[in-house]
Amino acid sequence: MTIKTQKIILIITMMLLTLFCVLGLHFYKPSVAQIKPISFVGVGRHQSLLSEYTLAKEQQEQEKSSADESVEGDPPAPVKLDGETLFEFKTNIEGLSNQERAEVAIERIKKIAEDRSINMDNITIKNIDDLYIIQVERNILVPLIKADAEANNKSLEQLSKEYAEIVKNAIIEYREKRTLSYLGTRGIFSLLATIIVVFIFRFLNWLVPVTSRRILEGRGFLFRTLRIQTWTILSIDQEKQCAILALKIIRWIIIFVVLYFYIPLVLSLFPQTERLGNSLLSSFFGALGKIWSGFLDYLPNLFLIIITLFITHYLIRLCDPFFKAIEAERITIPGFYPDWAQPTYKLTVILIVGLAAAIIFPYLPGFNSPAFQGISILAGALVTFGGASTIANLIGGFVVIYTRAFQIGDRIKIDQYRGVVIEKSVLSTRICNGNNEIITIPNSILVASTIINYSATIRDLQEPLVIETTITLGYDVPWRLVHQTLINSALETSHILDVPEPYVWQTSLDDFYISYELRVYTNKTKSVAIGNIYTELHQHIQDKCAEVGIEILSPHYAAVRDGHQNTIPENYLPKDYKAPGFRLHPLESFFKQEITKNNPEK
Repeated sequence: MTIKTQKIILIITMMLLTLFCVLGLHFYKPSVAQIKPISFVGVGRHQSLLSEYTLAKEQQEQEKSSADESVEGDPPAPVKLDGETLFEFKTNIEGLSNQERAEVAIERIKKIAEDRSINMDNITIKNIDDLYIIQVERNILVPLIKADAEANNKSLEQLSKEYAEIVKNAIIEYREKRTLSYLGTRGIFSLLATIIVVFIFRFLNWLVPVTSRRILEGRGFLFRTLRIQTWTILSIDQEKQCAILALKIIRWIIIFVVLYFYIPLVLSLFPQTERLGNSLLSSFFGALGKIWSGFLDYLPNLFLIIITLFITHYLIRLCDPFFKAIEAERITIPGFYPDWAQPTYKLTVILIVGLAAAIIFPYLPGFNSPAFQGISILAGALVTFGGASTIANLIGGFVVIYTRAFQIGDRIKIDQYRGVVIEKSVLSTRICNGNNEIITIPNSILVASTIINYSATIRDLQEPLVIETTITLGYDVPWRLVHQTLINSALETSHILDVPEPYVWQTSLDDFYISYELRVYTNKTKSVAIGNIYTELHQHIQDKCAEVGIEILSPHYAAVRDGHQNTIPENYLPKDYKAPGFRLHPLESFFKQEITKNNPEK
């Protein structure tokens, strides 16, 4: 609370005090009997004493017959002065209910109380047969009959004396509360209370900033870092911030409590606002009483719920930094991988919340009501019929995560899809292919598919990835030349390692050709597409084979070599190369045989 706000509150309070003093002077009347001569004051319905007695006598005969009915059908009505109950009318009279009797008595008593010229020491009780009338200086206050005495289990004379004493004391107190000295004393008390409140507020506004600065400037005398292994749970700065926050909360609690008791206290000091002040407290405490009674009945269940929520909240808060520390490898657990931290945290939160809900729900108000049970059945039906695929994807997501099939950034192949993993969630996985297309694959499909990970070997085994390609050549090509040519092609290719060295396997000796498999190593599976490496490798194989004169023929390629152009590209052929002429030896032999037949001498 700022100084400006405090000044405004002080000014408003002083204005209220001034108003109360003016009202006190307005209601104050001197108690000097000579100022106003004693006279008969007609009150109530302006009936005289004789008319009151006559009316009572006429109604007394019907009293016995209607007593039981009136008690059952007409509730007691209190007679009040200045908000305080003096007594109650419990028995009505024919044609006059308890409430009407109470209203007449209240009006008479209040008028007498406001007329300070009437001396309350002159209050008397007049007895006319079975009618007792409480009066003061011929002014009727309360008439009582035999039925009133029977309703209170007392004699009529005893009841009249008791009511007369109560009314006398109430009127005297009413007048005393409206004297100038009383109002002045209460005004001083109000001013003192205001000064104390302002002092408390100013003291809090001074104490909290000073204490906060002392806490921030502290060198760890009261605060120590709370940690487990290398995981810091609360640092010194965080502990200081928590202490400052607690200090501010305590300040506002004190301000609220002070204001709550200060406002009704000031209002209750003055008779004009005493009822308002008392009503604030009584209404608050009345409502608080009802709430408190219900709270006491519900307290065991509420205590269990609060304890469960408290434990759940702090378990979740404790799990978050714990799993983050595992993910950052500040805490290591044998057999537990860092990439399992976040999904395990989510699973742990789900289990904690589910367990807390299972504990809390039976103790919630209305848990056994049909409405609550209907909502539970509806929620279960929605999950059962509408969430089957979602649950399958959810389970599949956790299976993929805990099998460590891939991580974000890995280059993978799933069926016909190939690309880099850009997002992995418990419901789906997203990959980006070579065309920059984002492919979303539900995790339920991943579980049933074969996943090829090109990056896992380098990350997990610290070994490079092996890439192989196969080429088939005829038996006329020396295999040593083929091996050397393929290895040279691999060494010319980018992103292929020199160590380990590339090597060649001869995987089969078929009818028309030999299969040569070239195997190379690379560690650029994340930054370079595998297809780019294959493309460049195949280009170099074509170039190197052409340079050494190796023709790459199809497996069943057949050609009449005499008179045909070599299949090697022209830029690799010698400058004096000429296509060979035809040498058809089988035809030459045929013609020779025919000549020999025709010329035997030869």
